[in-house]
Amino acid sequence: MLSKLKKKSDATEVTVPSWHLDFRDTDALPDMKPIRTAFFINGLAILIAAMSLLLFAYQELELYSLRSQIDDWDRQIEQDRAQSGQAAAAFKQFQAQERKIKETEAFLKTPMKLSTFLLRLGEILPENIKIDTIDWRGRTITLRGTVSGSPDEASGYASGMVELLNSDEVFGPVFDDAVLTSLLRNPASGMLALEIRLEFTQEAK
Repeated sequence: MLSKLKKKSDATEVTVPSWHLDFRDTDALPDMKPIRTAFFINGLAILIAAMSLLLFAYQELELYSLRSQIDDWDRQIEQDRAQSGQAAAAFKQFQAQERKIKETEAFLKTPMKLSTFLLRLGEILPENIKIDTIDWRGRTITLRGTVSGSPDEASGYASGMVELLNSDEVFGPVFDDAVLTSLLRNPASGMLALEIRLEFTQEAK
């Protein structure tokens, strides 16, 4: 009888499982690794911040260098502009002087002297025509003056003056045909203002 009870209790002990619930919160447990994960995260953040700071400092240095170069260029441009303006002004003066010299040389090389021209013009000039200005430029002479008389008479006098210059024994051989370039009424004086152009012939030297 006892043996049967013992066997029964032994059999009951074998059937009871050894089990219990796990109430641990793994997220709340401390990081027990030799090198914590937070160390890598903080180190990476510090590295990124340092690289960003270095990049910003490099860009600022580049901008400062570029601004310095631009300032130097601006100063050089202003200096060159002033020098260029002075050179341009000097060149214009040189051109003006050169033009005067060429006009003087051309005047001296003309086949007729000014005194000869004035004396002959005074001899053949009609009384009703008055010459106010003589523009002598190289081989071209422009006479400007006024013609008295009625409009029809003044127009005839101006045309007669042109024919007179072309047929004159002194002016004819050295000038091409004289040209009446302008004949306009002057409202102030009531007379006609004329302009006649004379050009030396190519043969006249």
